[in-house]
Amino acid sequence: METTALQTKLNDERGRKVELEGKIELKICKDRSVSLGRSYSRGILEVTRPDLLIDGGNGEIEAEIEDCTTGDWSLFLIRPTARNVTFRNLKVRVHIRNPQASTRHFSLFYNMAYGVKFENCQLEVYSDRQLNLYGICNNGNTDTHLETRADNLIVSDSCVRAECRAESYPVECTVYGLCNYLANSVSVQNTFVYATNRGEGAGQRAVGVFTNGRFGRFTGNNIKANGCHNLGVAKEQAHACGMINEGMYSIITSNNIVGEWGGKCVGLQTSGEYALVSSNKILATHTICGRSVISTGDGGEISGNILTSTSRNARLLEHDARQCILSGNIMEVLMAQSECRSGCGIYAVGAHCQGNVISENIIRQVADCGIFIRPEAGVLLNNQVFSYPETVALAGPERKDLYLKLEERNIRSLS
Repeated sequence: METTALQTKLNDERGRKVELEGKIELKICKDRSVSLGRSYSRGILEVTRPDLLIDGGNGEIEAEIEDCTTGDWSLFLIRPTARNVTFRNLKVRVHIRNPQASTRHFSLFYNMAYGVKFENCQLEVYSDRQLNLYGICNNGNTDTHLETRADNLIVSDSCVRAECRAESYPVECTVYGLCNYLANSVSVQNTFVYATNRGEGAGQRAVGVFTNGRFGRFTGNNIKANGCHNLGVAKEQAHACGMINEGMYSIITSNNIVGEWGGKCVGLQTSGEYALVSSNKILATHTICGRSVISTGDGGEISGNILTSTSRNARLLEHDARQCILSGNIMEVLMAQSECRSGCGIYAVGAHCQGNVISENIIRQVADCGIFIRPEAGVLLNNQVFSYPETVALAGPERKDLYLKLEERNIRSLS
């Protein structure tokens, strides 16, 4: 089917249901483009009608893109007019063969509409060269607790993969499985999200899920970010972060969240205020610098999680926030002690860290210190450290030897 034929089918006014049939192969040249207001984006397929059901149960889409380096592209562009559109049973695979690395952006789905749903969809995008890549990009565009144009996105029972496996790294780029920009009340559940980016250092990053909208709910997902370097001995490798939460009032529960195979790997990085992080398995693995959770959002709760790492310099929970509850977490470094250069369970020495309750945590097999904390950070109750004979259960910045050993700036690659 030609691109124009599929576009016509999507916008046919004779019905509210579009059914895809058979294998739809699209070959996209670099001269196809549309205008997006003041910006210029190269679009391929547009969805403009509201209340549409696009069902791919009897078909699949495969697209080959020759060159998308002359602008920002998307395969499916969902206009603000296309409210309450549902994508169901879609199978979409895109292969991008750019002639060179680019700082441009490509989104498999770029959404600007309210109430869009993805149900039981298999979405994959691959790039041979460096490119800022998104599986799903949901753009609310406005920082407000009121309604935005892309609110109420729902992704359920789906698989979203975005991978950049370049062999050279001349530009900076980030790969996102799912990126929610300022849209509120999004829900992602029972979904596998996988982002991969090969590279050198922090200039190339893989992020499974990013959100900075309010009231987000992320439940029962398997989220992974991969930096493509499984030796875990060098800082000069791509960075990987399973999930970044910058949104207020986020609920993150019952997920498996992994940052793996990178120079620095983080399971979950959360800076949004009043976040609830509970009952997750969070892992930072195959890295020289691993942080299972980095928490800098005030007024949140991190409770009942399993936090692990195979980092050679592990911090299981790095906390620099106020009036939070950190309780009932089980934390363990899984790397053999002989391979560890440093290790800490709870690291809370930042100047912003005050008035927290840290209780009932179990910390196992950390090389240097169970809880490294300054007195103003909060109240400690019934925490247990089960580690090595030389491990210090509790200490603070007055222990200069521990402070220097745990200081991230002192981490060096192994050669």
